[in-house]
Amino acid sequence: MELPAIVGWAAAALVVVGWLVISFSEPGRKREIAEWASASALYLSLLMLFTWLLRKAIATESTAGMIGFGFLSVLFGMGLCVSLYHAARSGRGADKSRSSATN
Repeated sequence: MELPAIVGWAAAALVVVGWLVISFSEPGRKREIAEWASASALYLSLLMLFTWLLRKAIATESTAGMIGFGFLSVLFGMGLCVSLYHAARSGRGADKSRSSATN
């Protein structure tokens, strides 16, 4: 199994675990941290999927695939960066606005 597949499946498992934790938790700081961590795991799993598809498109020299999957890889990579930033702010307690990843 290739590294993007391993990371992607591990991130997908974290999304499921995070979903369960968030579903059964009361609103608060710990739930907010779990929300942002799960959102980051979701972005990571999608990034790994589109990275794998981009590598496949490059190997088959598919121009449309390279453009489409390259765009999606960049898009979800940027989303991952934003989500990790908010997760770090929530973990430090610096986010006073109490923004949530689930609404």
